[in-house]
Amino acid sequence: MWLQIASAVPTVRYVDIHLPDSDLHGILGHPLVYGLLDRVSDGVLVIDVASRHIIHMNRRAQVLLGYADDEVHGCTCAEVARSPACRLSCPLEALLEDSESKGGELDLVYRNRADKLVHAHTRMVVIRGPDGAPLAGIEIFRDLTEVRDLEHALRERRSLAGIIGRSPAMQELYELIEQVAPYDLPVLITGESGVGKERVADALQGLSDRMDGPFIKVNCAALSPSLVESELFGHRRGAFTGASSDRRGRFEEADGGTILLDEVGELPLGIQAKLLRALQEGEIQRVGEDRPRRVDVRFLAATNRDVEDDVAKGHFRQDLYYRLAGVRVHVPPLRQRGADIPLLAAHFLDRFAQEAAARGRPKAVDGLDTEALLWMSRQRWPGNVRELENALRLAFIRTLVGARIGLPQISQSRQAAVEPAAATLADLERRAITSAMESSEGNVAAAARMLGVDRSTLWRKLKRLTV
Repeated sequence: MWLQIASAVPTVRYVDIHLPDSDLHGILGHPLVYGLLDRVSDGVLVIDVASRHIIHMNRRAQVLLGYADDEVHGCTCAEVARSPACRLSCPLEALLEDSESKGGELDLVYRNRADKLVHAHTRMVVIRGPDGAPLAGIEIFRDLTEVRDLEHALRERRSLAGIIGRSPAMQELYELIEQVAPYDLPVLITGESGVGKERVADALQGLSDRMDGPFIKVNCAALSPSLVESELFGHRRGAFTGASSDRRGRFEEADGGTILLDEVGELPLGIQAKLLRALQEGEIQRVGEDRPRRVDVRFLAATNRDVEDDVAKGHFRQDLYYRLAGVRVHVPPLRQRGADIPLLAAHFLDRFAQEAAARGRPKAVDGLDTEALLWMSRQRWPGNVRELENALRLAFIRTLVGARIGLPQISQSRQAAVEPAAATLADLERRAITSAMESSEGNVAAAARMLGVDRSTLWRKLKRLTV
C-alpha cells in the first residue's frame, strides 16, 4: 500500500511511504514506525480521523502531557491535549477541509495531566490512502516553554539611562520612570543614601521632552543658610554686602529645562514658601528686586529623609510636599535587590578597567569568583550602591592584573571602607567628616546628625577643611 502524507507546512507537500499492510493500525503499529516516532524530539500524537481517538503517543509527548501511551488508548485527542483550541475549532478538521491552507501550523496551549500549561508550536499532518481519503492525523508539537522563558528574560532590561539592575523591583522602577518622564509633573525621588536617586533624576531628564534643555542640579544641604535664597533665585546688585553685580539664580539658569533640588528637605521654611510660588505660578523673584520673573522649569526633588515625618513635625511645608510629590518615585535599597549585585559588580569592574586604560595604566581583572559574589549578595550594604562601588574599587586596585577578585580582597576592601586605620586625631576627624558627607550625599544636616554635632559646628569644620 502506498500512503500519501499531505502536510499543511508549505515546504513539505507530501511524502509517499510504501508499507505492506493496508490496515491503518497495523501500519502505525509497526516497530519501525514506533521507533522513528520515539526518536523525534517533538511530541507526536497519531489520531484516528474517523473517531478522533489517540492511536499512538511518542515518548516526548508522554513527558510533556504526563501520560503513558497505554493510558490514552480510547481517549480522544481533545481529552488528552485539553487545548482551548479544541473547543473553538478543531485544528485537524480545519486542515482536512483545506489542505492547501496554512492552518496546519499554529501555536497552541495544551494542559497536561498535572494541569500545567504547555505552550507549543504545532504542525498537523494528514495521512491519506490510495483513494485520497484521510486515514489519520499526526499532531507534532514542540514545547516553547524554554523559548518563552528566554524571551521573557531578554525583555527584562538590565539598565535604563545609567541605572543598573534587572530585579523585579528595578523593572517596576524602569516602567514608572518611562511613564512619568514625558510629562512636566513635579517628581519627588525618595530613597536611602547611596541608592542612586541622582541617576533616576538623570533618567527622567534624559527621557523627557526637555532632554536638550539645561539640567541644573542643586544640593540644597550644601547651600549656606544665609545665601540659599540668592543661590536659588538670584540677586540684584547691592541687595546685600558682597552683591557687586546682578546675578542669575539656579532657577533662571534652568529656564526651558529641568532643575533637581537634591535634599530638598534641608531648605529653610522661609525659602520653602518662595519655592511653592515658583512651583505654582512659574515665577521667581531675585533678592533685592520688587518684580517677579517668569521661568519655565520642570521640578525634580530628591531626599533621603522621611518627608511625611518632617511635615508632621512642622519642619516641611505640607502644601509644598503635596505639590512636589505630584509623582513619587522610590528607589529600593540594595538589600532588597541582592540579585542585582552580580550585574552591578560587572558594570563597576568594567568601568574601573576603562578608567585605568584612559589614564594610561591599563589593568583588567578576571571578574569575581563565586564565593565573593555569594558573600556580597548576603551583605546588607547600608551605604547601598555607593558602598558597593567603593568596596569594589579598592578590591580592583588590590588585585593583580588578569587575576580573579576573591573573597579576601572584597571583604577586606569593605572593612577598610568602614574601619579606617589608626591615625592622628585631626586625620580621624577629617575621615569621619568626609565619610559622613559621602554617606549623606552632601547633606550637611544629615551628616551632622551622624556625627552628633550641631549643623553650625559642622559648617565651621567643613570650612576649615577646605581652606
